Amino acid sequence: MTSNEPFQHKRSLYNTCDPHYLRQMREAAGMDWVVLARIACLSVAQVQALERDGDENFFYSDAIKRQAYKRVLMVLGAEPPTVEMPEALHDVDKVAEAHRDTLAQIVAMSEQPAMGRSNLEWVRAGLSSLQAHKQLLSMLLLLTVAIVWFFFRSPQISVQAVPAPQTFLSPTAPAPAPPASVTDVPVVSSVGACAYSNEPMSELTSFVARKEGRYVYFVSATDTEVCVVDGNKEATRLQLKAGEDRSVHGIPPWQVSGSNLQKIQIYFQGGRVSLPDNASRVKLVEVPVAR
Repeated sequence: MTSNEPFQHKRSLYNTCDPHYLRQMREAAGMDWVVLARIACLSVAQVQALERDGDENFFYSDAIKRQAYKRVLMVLGAEPPTVEMPEALHDVDKVAEAHRDTLAQIVAMSEQPAMGRSNLEWVRAGLSSLQAHKQLLSMLLLLTVAIVWFFFRSPQISVQAVPAPQTFLSPTAPAPAPPASVTDVPVVSSVGACAYSNEPMSELTSFVARKEGRYVYFVSATDTEVCVVDGNKEATRLQLKAGEDRSVHGIPPWQVSGSNLQKIQIYFQGGRVSLPDNASRVKLVEVPVAR
């Protein structure tokens, strides 16, 4: 195996979201799904989906799934993919020898007799010397960067791998696993005013249903709060910041309410839902998936 193959293998694990590798890392760390989900800001269902070979739609896109996979591996202490150092810079002795050869050539040129040189020859010699100095400065700069990178490479990797077990394994006993319909564990609060309602509200559907209606995806343009209730009357209150996105999983139909719904983009069954003007509470109804 060449020096580049381990690097390519590591990057392949992140790109393909290898479920077997993730399961091995979690079991080796002795961490269950509930604790890992809380630390990685994911739902238990999403963590379980990352360890299975299947097409469950627990992530809105493949890019979001890869980001979640990488975050879980970082929590488990895995080393992230890094840029490999060129082979030419691994041998410091060879780099130093190249610098000495360049200096020797400069000294030899300076010791050549100056008698009989014309003005044109003096100009050419000056230009050659200037070019040699530029090359020397470039090589010295490259050597300095290589030495700094070599000495600080190991501490940087260890700092990324250590925080996971030290920071997050000290809380009190983990709570029971939440239902599969509840996601984004850190943002769920007590329901309070966020609950199922029998009041009449606008019923909305996806224009073209490309996915099942088992989850709703939110993207907020401002700091706001939104209440989401699924068909089982399970209520979830999301505290969204500007630019933040969240997914909530459960059973349709869904009730979505909030004071700033017009500032939130709501995606359901694979498409964005158009909200009525001044709507503060809507109902999302699932339609058959278009084949």
